[in-house]
Amino acid sequence: MTASEPATKKQKVQKERTPLILNFFEALTPVLHAPGQWRNERDQSRNYYKPEYWVKLAQLAERGKLHGLFIGDSLSYYGGYQSKDLGGPFNFAAPAISGNNFPKNDPTAYLAAIAISTKNVSVGLTCSTLTEHPYHFARRIATLDHISGGRVGWNVVTSLLPTAGKQLADDNQLPEKTTRYEKTDEYLQVFYELLLSSWRDDALVFDRENGVFSDPEGIREINFDGKYFRVPGPQITEPSPQRIPLIIQAGSSPKGQLLGAKHGEVIFLGGETPEDVKEKIELTKNLAKENYGRNPDHLKFVTMLRVVVGKTHEEAVKKHEEIEKYKDLDGTLVQLGGGGLDLSRWDWDEDLTQVDDPAVKGLALGFKKKKFYKGETVTRRYVAENFFHSNYFIGTPEEIADEIEDYVDRSGISGFNLSNIVFPETFEDIVDLLIPELQKRGLAQKEYAVEGGTFREQVYREKGHSFVPEDHYAYGLRWKAGVTKEQFEKDLKELKEKQQEQKIYAD
Repeated sequence: MTASEPATKKQKVQKERTPLILNFFEALTPVLHAPGQWRNERDQSRNYYKPEYWVKLAQLAERGKLHGLFIGDSLSYYGGYQSKDLGGPFNFAAPAISGNNFPKNDPTAYLAAIAISTKNVSVGLTCSTLTEHPYHFARRIATLDHISGGRVGWNVVTSLLPTAGKQLADDNQLPEKTTRYEKTDEYLQVFYELLLSSWRDDALVFDRENGVFSDPEGIREINFDGKYFRVPGPQITEPSPQRIPLIIQAGSSPKGQLLGAKHGEVIFLGGETPEDVKEKIELTKNLAKENYGRNPDHLKFVTMLRVVVGKTHEEAVKKHEEIEKYKDLDGTLVQLGGGGLDLSRWDWDEDLTQVDDPAVKGLALGFKKKKFYKGETVTRRYVAENFFHSNYFIGTPEEIADEIEDYVDRSGISGFNLSNIVFPETFEDIVDLLIPELQKRGLAQKEYAVEGGTFREQVYREKGHSFVPEDHYAYGLRWKAGVTKEQFEKDLKELKEKQQEQKIYAD
């Protein structure tokens, strides 16, 4: 984070650039990454539940030629903070007071409003594999792909909140992490087969003369019989523009990295420094190549970025200072405690590097490695005040563009999810002030790569590239036009036998 003085201008040689993948990062909730800003009179996030809020955001993104909206989600509340004596991390009072990811609406329901009011901007939807049946979900996502003309991505998540397990699991317990990834890998297999293997590309014939709408010879049961799912099929929806959505993945654990390397087209990751991000990118690329035979260049990587932009440096600093006035420290610790970490057990000014709890001590020591750390004692207050300061740039368009350019060069990142702070001011400043500067440097597209194209076409910047690359795991599962049922089933059996060795298993 830079706030007190302008960045030093550097003489740079203009590089040949590929435009970054740029998305607005939001959620159907009053607070995603800016606890307390709903109290700011200029902030309109209270209207998060209104369709016109999302239409306005999508149209703003389209005006700025951004790729899409990345919409985060969770299935339950962040219940770890102030949860002592509740029998687990199940305190809904703290998130209720702060508005941090509570209340929260289903993001998929808003896509229709976005789709009919825009032409190019896409939507990456975060949807969990925890409990929704893949047969139901495949139908829902195919419907959204139809509504949007192929402008849908699925951010595949396994859920991390204990409160989600309490509400949804049969035993009211969140399954162990590696088990969730094993189940998700199988979930994706069912999902692919329903959308790719049960309908041939040309099965819908719409033959008015002979009275045949769909050719039953081009439709088949998948008869999936796995460890977690038994799904006969066939899929009930006709093939959609992309056949399957753009696959986005955000897990950072070892199993999460495997899942991304196997299935992901866009990987959302974090890191304390550009070098940390570069290390994660190289790791995932190597896994994709060595374990799954994929071309590493086919994987795109994005990370989160928060910016405060001003026409002058002083204006940007003033905006930042106003934002700081509304910062909600308890609300921040609600988000930090989603997985169960409860910092309320320690005093606000207690040195957390000296406590006995290994998770809390590890968190505190981690803060000492952050680039903005200046030797302060890492307390509960310090953590709350600095939790969102990684990848937080403050300044003029030129200053922030310098930081972005440096970050890209050091990390090899493909793009950014630009998170909201004050709605819609933050996003308007990005479009009106920052994007033109990024466009000058070749870091942002001036026009969409494919006018009216699918999400996948925009990401790969290639007309006609609406399906996964040939080296993607799902590519061979597609029943192409003209192939007989007998031939396809023979080929599919051989392919699935080879793919058995690529399964992801729980430890």
